[in-house]
Amino acid sequence: MVDHKHTIGALFILFAIGIFAFPLFSGLVLILSLVVFGGLSSIWKERELKLLSLAAIVLLALCNMGINGMKFGIDFSGGTRIPIILESPASQTTMTEMVDIIKKRASAFGLTEVKVKSIGDSQINVEVPSGDPALISTVESLLSHQGVFEGVVDGKVALSGDAILPGTIQNVPATYLHGADWGVQFSVTRDGAEHFASTVNGKANYPLYMYLDRPKDAIVIASWDEVSKNVKVKDRQMVRSAAKKALTVENSTINFYILDELNVSSLHASTNKTKAIVSKATEAQIGSQLRAEGFTVQVVEDTEISPDVQQIETGEYIIEEWKAVGLLSSPVLNPTVTVGTPNYGYIISGGAQGDTPAEKQTDAYNKEKGIQSILKGGALPIQISIGSKTTIPAPLGSEFLKLSVIGLFISLIAISLLVSVRYRKMNILLPIIAISVSEMIILLSILGSFTIDLAAMAGIIAAIGVGVDAQIVITDELLKKSAGTPQERLENAFTIITTNVVVAIFAMVPLLFSGMVEIIGFAISTILGSLLGLLISRPSYAALVQNIAEE
Repeated sequence: MVDHKHTIGALFILFAIGIFAFPLFSGLVLILSLVVFGGLSSIWKERELKLLSLAAIVLLALCNMGINGMKFGIDFSGGTRIPIILESPASQTTMTEMVDIIKKRASAFGLTEVKVKSIGDSQINVEVPSGDPALISTVESLLSHQGVFEGVVDGKVALSGDAILPGTIQNVPATYLHGADWGVQFSVTRDGAEHFASTVNGKANYPLYMYLDRPKDAIVIASWDEVSKNVKVKDRQMVRSAAKKALTVENSTINFYILDELNVSSLHASTNKTKAIVSKATEAQIGSQLRAEGFTVQVVEDTEISPDVQQIETGEYIIEEWKAVGLLSSPVLNPTVTVGTPNYGYIISGGAQGDTPAEKQTDAYNKEKGIQSILKGGALPIQISIGSKTTIPAPLGSEFLKLSVIGLFISLIAISLLVSVRYRKMNILLPIIAISVSEMIILLSILGSFTIDLAAMAGIIAAIGVGVDAQIVITDELLKKSAGTPQERLENAFTIITTNVVVAIFAMVPLLFSGMVEIIGFAISTILGSLLGLLISRPSYAALVQNIAEE
């Protein structure tokens, strides 16, 4: 009976690369591969099938690189620097904590190619690849939050971010969203659950206002056109009442004003940091007056200044979402959670924007991942603001990338020659080079679909070195002709190789989930290289050299 487990593994890697090369046809690629495999398995030997699988994957990898190109990180292609300005100087300990929090946010969002550096005691520079404007916009949005989460009920903070257990933060399945476009669920500590239970006791059908970075010292000013944009019933008194309930928090109430009812000269900033949150249109009308009265004017988008007012089952109107003040959502408390019994699980949900279903889906995904990454990273101990971004040159550049590839080929040839001399069989040289080059092409294709940085390149070089080591193990075992049949000797070799792969993967898993974005690329490339070698390149090499070793 012919063992096809390695060839089947190769087909699934073929499918994985097909996702990057031909996203719309990857399913068809897999189906056709299985059909061809089923037909050929009856007439071709296992040796030919292994080599065919490797050749097909290399071909698809080359197509992927030719069609989609390759994405390189800041080290090779330059990037964009986004400065984060701290509102007050930080100690060395606090600065280290803030850098770590930003790295965790980037890692939780899936951004592995982000560099975070502290500059002095009042600035942090975040550097991202400059080739993707959408990525830069996402990073800016992700970094603009201090990360302070609060759940407010009837003017009291019932739930705070300090009580959230980071390991429990995850997305909500669509079947449990109840009409929302996205959702994030999490659990809280025992103290947090007990505090929530006591705060909401007897507050059935009250809204739970969930805030992220709610302003502590601010006022909101909007025109009636802006306020009534998302209001079905055009009732000013109703809107004022809903806004007052949403913005009232003990010792930190935000005052709300409608522009055409306001005398700006009657307003006075309580401190030199008091913010006046307005839209672009309102800033153009009264911005200078607000600054004259001592306010720091914070301009938001027109869509953010407009509250989303909804009517709940009790007939009362509440503000469901208000981006200008960080209000994410306002779920109504079910009577079952207001009887004083601690509840440990919570959900934040909301709507998505977009003109098409695909745009709404993308917006929902970004919001969901953004909230998760901010909550997982935790709150920054000092308030921040985003400075003007600048373009930075590549510290290593394309020339360094070229030299890295040349160095990789030279080292590969040198190792292959030494191996050939060791075995005194020059005909082993070509299989070693061919298999190693194939491995390198496949790894570059997969990692290049994301981002290849210096750490990922180091992982690729390490994976090639481990591959040559595995080829030596196979060759040594095949040459032990007194150790059994060729099949038994191959099984011994793959037992050793499998053990090495398992050890390498387990060694890399802690690095993969460490949150240290600088080494994630190395961990990913090492794991991919190990799996690729076990499933494809090692069996293909064995098929190539088995006859040579027997001779």
